[in-house]
Amino acid sequence: MEPQIPRYSRHQLLRVFGEEGQEQIQKSRVFVAGLGALGSLIAILLVRAGVGFVRVADQDCPELHNLHRQILYDEEDATRCVSKAQAGAHRLRAANSEVKIQAVDAAIGPDNVEELTDGVDLVVDALDNIRTRYLINDVILARGIPYIFGGAVETVGNVMTIIPGKTPCLRCLWPDPKAVDDHPRASAVGVLSSVATAVASFEVTEALKIMVGREEDVLSGLLVFDVWRNDFHIAPLEPDPGCICRGLIQHR
Repeated sequence: MEPQIPRYSRHQLLRVFGEEGQEQIQKSRVFVAGLGALGSLIAILLVRAGVGFVRVADQDCPELHNLHRQILYDEEDATRCVSKAQAGAHRLRAANSEVKIQAVDAAIGPDNVEELTDGVDLVVDALDNIRTRYLINDVILARGIPYIFGGAVETVGNVMTIIPGKTPCLRCLWPDPKAVDDHPRASAVGVLSSVATAVASFEVTEALKIMVGREEDVLSGLLVFDVWRNDFHIAPLEPDPGCICRGLIQHR
């Protein structure tokens, strides 16, 4: 009988990973904020990659209109209305029993954002509203935790990697949250399933770069792409000297 091929061999063969990089991934602790279109794929890719601990949080139940893009759920989940956190955790554990999964049935807000980001090395964004993103942005800056932002609407995706003290933060990009409150949402204008998948894949790639110690390879600005129009570019960004994130970092 042929010897069994190690579970993570195809990652370990990568020059950017190697065995040492895979070991770092397996020691990492990640919080996935939200389990919708982005979070579904982000969570399953991180778990299958062997991330040691994955915390997921979402209070919603899967609905039929979610299923075209939220790959952790099926029709039965939508019918019996088990929470996304619990339904997702069940499938995540089935995908990789070596990974510790913590499922939190809760909306992310001021009362629990610090607890949800406690004890993790990295936060990956899978949210659908800017207010909650700003909450996380401010907490990770104060704690020095890297944060991967991502968004998808219509056929357009955005991804940005935030490393406290090194890169711009969300407030450098959008200083006033009120100014982006009226940005289009998938619930109003729709979202192509493949653009959500693309955003999630880019976010996971950025997360893995950080886990294996390749921060120098992360995105240099805001990645903006339209999969329908075949348009991809990185908008260069610089930290805003007047941003409140400067003060948050200094008081860590």
